[in-house]
Amino acid sequence: MADQQFKAILFSGGAGSRLWPLSRRSRPKQFQPLVGPNSLFQLMVRRLETRIGIENIYISTGEVYRDIVLEQIPNLPPENVIAEPEMRDTLAAVGYAVAILNYRFPGSTIATLWGADHIVRRDDEFVACLSAAFELAREKNWVVKIDVRPTIPSTALGYIEYGEKRAEIAGRPVYAFKRQVEKPPLEVAEELIAAGNYLWNTGYIVWTAEKILSLYEQHAPDAYAVLQDIVSAQALPSTQSSVPELYRRIPKMSIDKGIFEKMGGDDMAVMPAELGWGDIGAWDVLRDELADAESGNAVHGRHIAIDTTRCMIYGPPDKPVITIGVENLIIVDTGDALLVCAADRSQDVKKIVQQLEEEQPDLL
Repeated sequence: MADQQFKAILFSGGAGSRLWPLSRRSRPKQFQPLVGPNSLFQLMVRRLETRIGIENIYISTGEVYRDIVLEQIPNLPPENVIAEPEMRDTLAAVGYAVAILNYRFPGSTIATLWGADHIVRRDDEFVACLSAAFELAREKNWVVKIDVRPTIPSTALGYIEYGEKRAEIAGRPVYAFKRQVEKPPLEVAEELIAAGNYLWNTGYIVWTAEKILSLYEQHAPDAYAVLQDIVSAQALPSTQSSVPELYRRIPKMSIDKGIFEKMGGDDMAVMPAELGWGDIGAWDVLRDELADAESGNAVHGRHIAIDTTRCMIYGPPDKPVITIGVENLIIVDTGDALLVCAADRSQDVKKIVQQLEEEQPDLL
């Protein structure tokens, strides 16, 4: 997949609040070494780099993370960091990054990837699916989603319902998109899995820049008008300083609400993929990803235990964590903060972060 008109935008601006206290504003989870010596962000970039070249990878992130991105990927061209002037949710982030790329490389086909904190074990299949989606997006002018089959009834992920078969490419069936269900309660998630025609929403989408911008023009005209003004401002050095002010005029909302919920099904197709995929969205998910087969424990740092099972222990290398007779706990020690919670309450860490916003923002 060496077509120079294929670009990948990796969105890396999320806060990762459910992985506090490791994930902080200064260095959120995608830049942390969660599953080994490298961050998940580094792993995703390298996965793409070996197939499409570093020059075709672009990072959409906040201005505050520009230096971290270049520190972790030192061979990334600095101009490939598309830094948002401020965080305004995904409608603004996607539109801004795509408008900039279309200005630089008219006619590009773009993979927009919310994958900076994902695990993908089958690298070759991942890139093969991107390549197949690239061909479909160019040939059919479709918005092609690459999603994965659920393995558990997760309440932390979105689900995609698909319908009849629309095409086949490189031996991979492609189906009609029907609807998206966001983070359902447990009983609904169980029903969706039992139905058999739902996938987990990975956030991997391949579409042409022309298609993306036409959808903005149709469904989010206010945002589209601002993006056109931003492109005009980028073209002249004398007006580039106006970009942050223009950016603030883009409505602050998700691209799901601004675009996808308004689209007709004819524009979108779904490609199921077997990627060995995982979204490390909370501490219990990370525990399950790294757990020792015998004890069910996942350990980062020094841990001394008696009768301890199904726990996540994350501590500094020079400070042993000792546990006796406990199970299903999350214990995270970052020196300035200690988190202890039941593993099945991991999603509630976000509530603590919201509380700290008011009471002790220095810990964020």
